[in-house]
Amino acid sequence: MLMRQNAGHLMAFIRALVRNESLAEDVFQETLLVAWRRFDSFDRERPFGPWLRGIAHLTALAMFRKGKREIYVDSAVVEAIEVRAEALERSWMGMEHHPLETLQDCVGRLPERYRDAVEILYRGDRSVADVAAATEMGLEAAKKRLQRARHLLADCLRTKGVLS
Repeated sequence: MLMRQNAGHLMAFIRALVRNESLAEDVFQETLLVAWRRFDSFDRERPFGPWLRGIAHLTALAMFRKGKREIYVDSAVVEAIEVRAEALERSWMGMEHHPLETLQDCVGRLPERYRDAVEILYRGDRSVADVAAATEMGLEAAKKRLQRARHLLADCLRTKGVLS
């Protein structure tokens, strides 16, 4: 649960360190594996995000060394990214509800036809073609329905202060 909640922030952090998308995905995957193996050593009295980002930073450095790449990530840059990530986490902690809870609430408020399309696509990790087939509509109609659903979700999230 903690790893899933932090996945988006973690990937953003890694992308700030690693400009190569393929390498960023490798660092992300390896970070999650290392965190999973070391989870017993995590101090539950401390915030999870900084611990996970520390693993990501060390993993990225190890991958750079292993690939014998001459990529240098200045520690000041890493520190600046970490400060921003912590500020974001604190702002979310100050919210009445976590953004994921707010998103779930907004999805629940969608009209049924939009909610069904969103849930098929995202909860089922399926394609737009799968949405079209499951809802018995054409591909273009499914794309349009999902586009409208995303707009409704964005409006709801803006209203609740999650999006600006």
